[in-house]
Amino acid sequence: MRLGTNGVVVNELGEVLLIQRDDTRTFASPGGSMETGELPTENVIREVEEETGLKVLPVRLVALYFLKWGDSAWLSFFFRCIQRGGELATSPESIQVGFYPANKLPAPMTAMHRNRLLLGFSHHGGAPFWRTDRQSLSIKIGRFLLNGIVYPWKDWQRKRRGEPKYVPPAEWRTGAFTVIRNEAGEVLWVKRREDDAWNLPGGDGQEMEAPWQTAVRETHEDTGLTVTLTDLTSVYVYKNEAHIIFTFAAAIDAGTLALNPEANEFAWFTPGEEPENCLDAHCRRVADTVSDDEITQFRYQEVDNEQ
Repeated sequence: MRLGTNGVVVNELGEVLLIQRDDTRTFASPGGSMETGELPTENVIREVEEETGLKVLPVRLVALYFLKWGDSAWLSFFFRCIQRGGELATSPESIQVGFYPANKLPAPMTAMHRNRLLLGFSHHGGAPFWRTDRQSLSIKIGRFLLNGIVYPWKDWQRKRRGEPKYVPPAEWRTGAFTVIRNEAGEVLWVKRREDDAWNLPGGDGQEMEAPWQTAVRETHEDTGLTVTLTDLTSVYVYKNEAHIIFTFAAAIDAGTLALNPEANEFAWFTPGEEPENCLDAHCRRVADTVSDDEITQFRYQEVDNEQ
């Protein structure tokens, strides 16, 4: 899966920052692909400055968008950002840069980008949105034109200038876990048969699977429970690796706890009072979930060999 970010930057007049892309000639929010080991928050800061000249600070995650793109998939983080400095400037990736009224967005702009912007404007705090975008005919045509004409043309231009060939974005490994609390505020933990450690329900994502789908599927496989995800509480990235982990708060919809080939014991622990053989990384994710901070946390994975 390939990952990227976009920054929704709004000025004091309520206008939104947009670029006109060099490759498609369409207008969109500034953003780009995440590099290996890069936090989404770091990526959006870098990409907005590279494409517009402005320095920004991401203040909250607005939405996650998942899109199947040919034989791969894209996951995009949309952040609401505030400007901290810099001056508007075009770049090799943006032929126009400016602020535009939200009720009079410029053309041409794809329906997907327009819908994402409008959804972003409707977010006023709390849990971010997450959704899967439909691969429409216009998206399929756009993919064909980009891969068949635009990108080969740009590679030819790079070759003429003596520049290296375009390197596709990294393919990321994903994982997702859930924090499920009972009426007493205790959190559900699973002890796997393969080791003697307690961990949260969850696991690795499958190819072409959105993180929220992974969280629901893995939780059901680990526990027998069907859950509804209520919030994305934290995102962890492994330093120097293309590996990212999502933690969702979840509520039980149906089912009863059932032992299975992966889990041989269940327990409910009070946050902060977990036994020593609970994975440290998972204890930190529980702390993120039960904290008073309402925004999604973005952190580096500090412990090796732990999901």
